[in-house]
Amino acid sequence: MKHVLLVSVIAFLLTSCSIAQRARTVTQVPTNTPPPAATEIHPTATLMPTSTPVPALGTIALDFVALLCNAQWMNGGQHLVPCPDVNADHSGGYAAPLDPTLEGLSEGTPVLLTMPATNGYAALFLQYPPITIHAGDRFRATLRCQSEVPCDVQYALEFFDTKGKYSGPFLSWNYKFGDPEIVVDEDLSSLVGQTVELVLTLRPQNDTPQLDQSLWIAPYIYRPGP
Repeated sequence: MKHVLLVSVIAFLLTSCSIAQRARTVTQVPTNTPPPAATEIHPTATLMPTSTPVPALGTIALDFVALLCNAQWMNGGQHLVPCPDVNADHSGGYAAPLDPTLEGLSEGTPVLLTMPATNGYAALFLQYPPITIHAGDRFRATLRCQSEVPCDVQYALEFFDTKGKYSGPFLSWNYKFGDPEIVVDEDLSSLVGQTVELVLTLRPQNDTPQLDQSLWIAPYIYRPGP
């Protein structure tokens, strides 16, 4: 009888140990499990390229640099060949797009270099294709001469109407070497509804027109949005 009781006690103790072991196994929390990785959220907004300057809430109705070769070139006494070869005679006046980085400007900035005639006519007129002026249209540009060039000039925006009548100077700005650059933002409301041919004009104000290498930086007709 004692033998049977001893076997039962041993069996009970073994069963209890097994249950306790299983309990410890179930409740044990591993200490070396890494925390769940954070969820990476990617923005969905589309980034606009910063190299394309677009006026806020508006458009460019006329880009004077882009349409340079579509303009009629004159110097007050002669009609000139638009966008002539670089090796051609430029004494009648000349215009060309300029690398903006040469003037310390941001790459992509449109810059128009203009030089008046040096053959006695002493002016340059660039007459652009017709444009109808809308309410809110503005002429914008920054005006100065090339760096370290002792210029003395008059810049002007002028125009022909539909009957061929010339109005000039319509708007004008005098610039002399050493002056601060001129930032232009002119309202064209007096021309609203008219179809005109705008003219960029450069007139020397000294006896050395060969030194009047003048810049029109980002010259536009800006049209606000609706």
